[in-house]
Amino acid sequence: MNKTLLIGLFLIFGLYSYGQVSTNPELSYPEGIYSTKEDFLKKTPNDTKELIAKGILWGSKEITDTIPDQCLFLYKHNGKKLRKTFAVCYKGNLYFQAFSILTNREKKDKAQTTNFPNSFCRVLIAGDNFLYTELELANSWKQGLGYGLGGVAGGAIASASIKSKGIVWDVKNQEFNIFRSCKDFNNFITALYPEGVQECKDQQPDLLKVREAIEIIK
Repeated sequence: MNKTLLIGLFLIFGLYSYGQVSTNPELSYPEGIYSTKEDFLKKTPNDTKELIAKGILWGSKEITDTIPDQCLFLYKHNGKKLRKTFAVCYKGNLYFQAFSILTNREKKDKAQTTNFPNSFCRVLIAGDNFLYTELELANSWKQGLGYGLGGVAGGAIASASIKSKGIVWDVKNQEFNIFRSCKDFNNFITALYPEGVQECKDQQPDLLKVREAIEIIK
């Protein structure tokens, strides 16, 4: 079988198997909208109006046949987009809004930004210690440099700065930790699970291996 096809199949099945939320009873959240971090910590939604999910790109249709890993949420009764919302529990799946991640992150992660602050990313792994998700983020300095240069080269730099990055909600510290690079992930995982340290052949960590490590320490 073609090597590229094998790799593709591995990634698909890997994403599916690790993409399922570990639903421990003590981590269950009632269906609804958690507008603030305080609502989320109390596990008390302050709004239970019905929502619909749509893709993050303009003109995307309602998603009805799958549980998306990243999407926008809109009120079903009026079509208005959810904004400045901490989290949503939708069809038994927990989602964090990109805006809430960037406003409740560790100080060292302040350079991270996104083109879709109103989008939501699904929690892929859940435990007593961490809730893990992934989101496309960019270093604002590199992205700004690319846009500042303009033209094809500048656009390429800005585009290349966007990477899918692992993120954990630290239950104890009540903040998000963004794995900005492979080195940053290793700094996080060393004390918790030394076997999860990566060789860092690339600037970004291997997200499948990140998921494996988080599954151990969750």
